[in-house]
Amino acid sequence: MTVIIDRPQTQPTDFELQNLTGVRCRLAIVGSVDFVDPEAWGIAERIIREEIEKQNPQVCISGGARGIDTWFKDIAIWYGYSPLIGNFIEYLPKNARWAPRGYKDRNRLIAEDCTRLVAIRCHASKTYGSGWTADYAEKIGKEVRREIL
Repeated sequence: MTVIIDRPQTQPTDFELQNLTGVRCRLAIVGSVDFVDPEAWGIAERIIREEIEKQNPQVCISGGARGIDTWFKDIAIWYGYSPLIGNFIEYLPKNARWAPRGYKDRNRLIAEDCTRLVAIRCHASKTYGSGWTADYAEKIGKEVRREIL
């Protein structure tokens, strides 16, 4: 016997859609090491918390650098993510240079492993590592959010 239950016609939540499709967010947040505007850190914290709460990621992914990467790790740990249980991943460069086997390879791994990438950058940054990572993530079809503070 089949029972059909009338349900209200509502849109499924993001969480319900993730469960229906079997795809859970793998959230990467990368960004600047420092900011000119001291208020940028508070804004960055709100963006990071908003992303974790809204996306409810299966895994959080970081590049392990000072600044936004470390800030993301600290906040993610507060939300219960941890490298020890495997739901927080840090990709560290093998060498302190762009290439070979340095920041470029690390940034490529971050972009390839995530489903969503957030780049939080200082407007006065003299480097473009997190910008490059966001560009590459977009190029390979990942969802990208850019915040310039």
